[in-house]
Amino acid sequence: MKDLQDLLQPKAIFLDIAGKDKFDVIHQIITKMGDLGLVQDTVQFEEEVIQREREIPTGLQTGTALPHARSKVVSEIVMAFARLKEGVDFGASDSEPAKLIFLFGVPNDQINEYLKLAAKLCRLLKQKKFRRKLLDAKSANQIIKILSIP
Repeated sequence: MKDLQDLLQPKAIFLDIAGKDKFDVIHQIITKMGDLGLVQDTVQFEEEVIQREREIPTGLQTGTALPHARSKVVSEIVMAFARLKEGVDFGASDSEPAKLIFLFGVPNDQINEYLKLAAKLCRLLKQKKFRRKLLDAKSANQIIKILSIP
């Protein structure tokens, strides 16, 4: 199974983007993922992520969100990371706007692998020190190094 730092490519890390709301942020990230060839059909994938987001918001506490969808337009688990200049509401139970966004695309036959990755990421995101490092990182390579923590 790939680990978080193996899954996230430097070119799929977007630092200090601006978004009007969560749907705008999702659109920007997926458009960039499409440009990188990570998603075969950005329109379909965006519809799937937005439908999932409308059903159950993916905002976690402490300013983070994990929007995602199961999809046939990804051949393997894909992930992008965006850090927002200003947080946007992803429906977290603490009502804190999300600034750290990890967006996943998951093939139907790799759900268990995704759940393991998401669980590890959630454990890390509960740590204030980990979130602070992501907020302070100056480059994509620093983000990957931060995710390399066992």
